Amino acid sequence: MKNFVLLGFIFGSISTASVALADSKSQVACALLNKQEVVALVGGPLEEVFKNEQKPTMENGRDHNSVCGFFPKGYKIATADLPPVQGILLTIHDMQTAAAAKNFYEQSLTSDQEMISMTGSPNAGGKITILSGTGKAAYLLENKIEPGSSSSGVATIVFLKGNVMGQVQVWKKGGHAGEITKKAVKNLVANLH
Repeated sequence: MKNFVLLGFIFGSISTASVALADSKSQVACALLNKQEVVALVGGPLEEVFKNEQKPTMENGRDHNSVCGFFPKGYKIATADLPPVQGILLTIHDMQTAAAAKNFYEQSLTSDQEMISMTGSPNAGGKITILSGTGKAAYLLENKIEPGSSSSGVATIVFLKGNVMGQVQVWKKGGHAGEITKKAVKNLVANLH
């Protein structure tokens, strides 16, 4: 259950209602994820699709937040008590400026670095690796799911490219979540404009 709390960061900042795109230049998470590629990377079937958007407002720092995920049939990430057996979730924060995106990225990295050493935190015992060749900056956070869970590993890559700060989270039974996440992010970053 501890690693499932990682989603609080994502869901804490989005509304459950679907909203219209803020502008045609904004990055939209589901437009960046190809279901066939996702199934090839993570495994399938992944029939449950989660989509959500929040248009930029003054209250959210002009962040156009877009979320897209693919999960096993019947799995509802917004209401689930446990992490999925397998799945992928992409969150795009399309900020007004590159400086705002960089600030958000740096705050996320600092927070995750602090949380891996905090007893009882969702990231306790996790490992952070700074990545090169992935946008302007990126880091990988790997965690093991607690015993009794149907999923065995979760990996998150937080990346920065231009005015976008993104996060890809992969759950995979049997391990290799980190390698799968690296492959997914490489494709996604190449598709960002």
